[in-house]
Amino acid sequence: MNKKNNKTIISIISIIVALLICFFGYTLYQKKQVETVSAEKLTALHELTKKFNDENDRNKRLELLKDTLDEQSKYNLSSNKDSKVLDEFKNSINTMRTYFHNDYDNTLKKYTISDISSTSDNNKINDSKSKLDELTKTIEKEKDYTFETEKEAQEKQTEIEKIVKKYEERISELGKKEKDQEKRKEDSSVDIEEKPVKMTSVHYENEYFIVDVPEKWSGKWWISKTIDTKQLGTPSQPAIVYSFSRQGDNPMFGGGGQTVHVYPNGLPTNKTKSVKEWTKFGSNIYVGAGASSGFFNEKNESFYKDEMARIKSK
Repeated sequence: MNKKNNKTIISIISIIVALLICFFGYTLYQKKQVETVSAEKLTALHELTKKFNDENDRNKRLELLKDTLDEQSKYNLSSNKDSKVLDEFKNSINTMRTYFHNDYDNTLKKYTISDISSTSDNNKINDSKSKLDELTKTIEKEKDYTFETEKEAQEKQTEIEKIVKKYEERISELGKKEKDQEKRKEDSSVDIEEKPVKMTSVHYENEYFIVDVPEKWSGKWWISKTIDTKQLGTPSQPAIVYSFSRQGDNPMFGGGGQTVHVYPNGLPTNKTKSVKEWTKFGSNIYVGAGASSGFFNEKNESFYKDEMARIKSK
């Protein structure tokens, strides 16, 4: 009986020893397998990071980051994870994300106008705003890969949006100033006004009329020109106003002035009252009433033949 029991005990012990040997052997095998897989994974990650750093195409770099994140997700689901591999995944991903973060920051810096409140170049502001709008769209498209959390992505987008808002406010401000300037110009009685030019000859002509003055007026008379679309003319039918003035030459015929009004596109119907007192020359030329002793002998009166200027339409 004792012999039989001893045999049984020995058999059981043998089985247990065999099982233990198998268990530890299998465990050692698994450990070796994990170490082999880990070594291979570490090597692959090192090569992947190097490939990323050597790559010049931004889109391809983004694809490498996506692939690395996918590989990390798969590895996290495996039962035999190695802390070294987990750390290497984090290092590789951080390296890749840093590239994109630097790219975002460099673009932001490049198109940030520090003195925006004193910048009046609308093209520069609009171009910078457009580039930052594109940056916001890029971040929105890439943020699931290039940022670890939604909060980080939102902080960067908010930073950009604040600058864009300043640009929009400045553009609006400049637009208002431009409108104010246009309004002031519209409120002005003339669009273009030239300074009087002293005439040293006794003859003047342009595409509309000819003027001859007495010899004794040489160097003593002036001409200026005004283009008027507000008072005497309209934007589609402007009035070109030539102002003639002269210095007095004797007590009887002192200094004076007179205007000639030309309507190249015809007289506006709402301005007919303005020309009632004027003398018409040709279809679109009118000589206004003289000031002081006047300037023209526009009625061709013999009494003023040699004392006043003569005008003739072309």
